[in-house]
Amino acid sequence: MTAPAADRPIRRRTFLTLATAGLAAGCARPDPTVRFADLTFAGRSPITLDAARIEIVDEYRMPLADPNVEHRAPLAPAAATERWARDVLRTSGAGGRAVFRITKGSLVENRLKTTGGLKGWFTVDQAERYDAAIEGRLDLYGADGRLLGNAEAQATRYQTIAEDASLNDRQRLWYNLVEATATDFAASMEAAIRGKLAPYVR
Repeated sequence: MTAPAADRPIRRRTFLTLATAGLAAGCARPDPTVRFADLTFAGRSPITLDAARIEIVDEYRMPLADPNVEHRAPLAPAAATERWARDVLRTSGAGGRAVFRITKGSLVENRLKTTGGLKGWFTVDQAERYDAAIEGRLDLYGADGRLLGNAEAQATRYQTIAEDASLNDRQRLWYNLVEATATDFAASMEAAIRGKLAPYVR
């Protein structure tokens, strides 16, 4: 039986509230048929360092609990940053080593204030804001183990989402947000390396 027209907005609002609560509780699951492209930075100009080898160290530890959601995202910020390092950084030297450290790679959910009262039943608000942050540092050591110099960078972005968004909508937002933040980081980090470590860039 079709619900009376007057009931539809209220039932719709109730559904949205329950759906949001379910997502927050982690009850919903994304559609397994939705696929995301593998992120690559292969199109960027490589940076060749005067070192015999490079090490990539992920120092960021995911909290695996709210409000952090990077462990639920199709692309974690730290993983995107590691992909940049593997795609862009090169070595060509007789000795020494370069150590790229991922010091932060977070994706945090912040609840936003939504419309209350009777008006709230008929309003679809932006319900959450997601903040992505990436930080990293490249340390360059000589053959004798002495620190020759370093370069560091960071990037942050945020995006809000409506309370009627599906989990797949959130997955797409998380992926796009992390991709954009990682691209910002790549540009900043590359400029820092070419500036701070210029004598060791070939």
